[in-house]
Amino acid sequence: MVHKQASLAVTAATLSTTGSDSSDSIAISSDDQDIIHDRSTQEENGSTDVYFSNEYIQKVNTAAQRENGKLRLNLGLPINPAAIARRQPIKVLIQLVHRLLLLVENPLFCIWSQYIPLRFRQKLTLLAWNIYLPVHKLLIGRRTGVHRDASLEYHALTTVLWWGRLFPVTVQRMRFSLSQLHVCHSPEMYPTWKSLVKNSSLPTSSVKSNGHKHGLRGHLIEVYHEMHKKHTPTGTAGTTLLDSKEDMTVTGKYIQHSSRPSHKVIFWIYGGAYLAGDSDGNLGIAEKMGLLCGQEDGEVRDVFIPNYRLVPENNLDDAVHDVTLAYEWLIHERGIPPANVVLLGISSGGGLAVLLMQAFAESQRKNDNDCNLMPAGAVLVGPFVDYTTPKGSFSEYTKHDLIVTESVFEEGIPFLEVVLGSHENRVKASPVYGNFNGLSPLCICVSEHEVVYDQAMLLATRARDQGVDVTVGAWKYMCHVFPMLCSFIPEGRESLHFMADWIKDH
Repeated sequence: MVHKQASLAVTAATLSTTGSDSSDSIAISSDDQDIIHDRSTQEENGSTDVYFSNEYIQKVNTAAQRENGKLRLNLGLPINPAAIARRQPIKVLIQLVHRLLLLVENPLFCIWSQYIPLRFRQKLTLLAWNIYLPVHKLLIGRRTGVHRDASLEYHALTTVLWWGRLFPVTVQRMRFSLSQLHVCHSPEMYPTWKSLVKNSSLPTSSVKSNGHKHGLRGHLIEVYHEMHKKHTPTGTAGTTLLDSKEDMTVTGKYIQHSSRPSHKVIFWIYGGAYLAGDSDGNLGIAEKMGLLCGQEDGEVRDVFIPNYRLVPENNLDDAVHDVTLAYEWLIHERGIPPANVVLLGISSGGGLAVLLMQAFAESQRKNDNDCNLMPAGAVLVGPFVDYTTPKGSFSEYTKHDLIVTESVFEEGIPFLEVVLGSHENRVKASPVYGNFNGLSPLCICVSEHEVVYDQAMLLATRARDQGVDVTVGAWKYMCHVFPMLCSFIPEGRESLHFMADWIKDH
């Protein structure tokens, strides 16, 4: 049976699955059913220790390994190119290339991002894809992806991106890559500007704005505001100093689609494993999501993308503090009611979205806040929410994930221990093990074959068990945060509409 897309509706009472149509239904495997049963029955005493028992870890590892056995790894080749790359002569050559790149990548990154116009970079990317895709379809077809049922476009993307796992990944390279996400979301790429404004209340030509020089249709507002008070306590390590000007300053990008601000706003939290990501790189896809939400009823949503500090230069608490302060600016200074705000968090941004709502709920329980700041809901795209020792899909699916490869895993995971310290601190910092009582509805968009699948499903189950309304859209055979690749793959386009439809309802 083909599993192109399926939504998994999780409520406080039921765990059910429905497909996009009668032929695309999805069933939870017996392994997943056992794991879900363990999660819901063995946590009755309120302790999360069950998730770190040897029995549980072995079960999720075995389930992920068994699933890998059903997939076509290594580009469908009879040999593993990564294993060959580990042989001494090839390994030495790769290390040599890596060291040479370290010498020249800084000026190259600078030239590409600062001296080559954005529109040229966007058009060049689109041209390269339009040339490569038909050649791949003709010569290679569906031979390189993890499963034949994935789209031809995803097979083509796999052929291009797979080789990155052979080279070491540095934090600098991660930051550069994510800063260029905007290059992949030009006006001509899906969803196009023309299609987005067709059924909305916006004019077909943009209002006079500064957006065009930033690759946007609407108006871009640079946010810089010094806050005098933070209403919501956050943090576990106590590293944030509220009397510091840096700690009390909100910065970010505010995308306004029309001459008048929209009534409803998307609070966009970018991802990057807390190591990378920025507001500039997310401008294109964020604007398109805001426009997509207005296709049916004409009610587009402005988007606010706050900046937050990254590790290892800063602490995880600093990121939580920055996002919380930015949200309070949106509510108290911009004047947007919390009921008119939906959070959208990508990967680690999804973790920040959950931590933000958990802080609001805790503050409300303790009456620390003079008003209820809980948003209308949150969309979590491939949420990275478990910061303990990797297990299950998070450790096993790096073998085929196109975004979180073995190289990314080896570079990024050690920072969890460096930044958070002990196992107890990592459990406490992980939103998946936190309190979900009082949280707004959640929409989780995930692939069954991406690295965060296990923790995303654990999040859905624990939230459901504590009374939260949860909707999950699950796609098969996709990589981590595949909706961000909507310009290239139909599965990403389906997921984008799935999330936009959910936002319209909330």
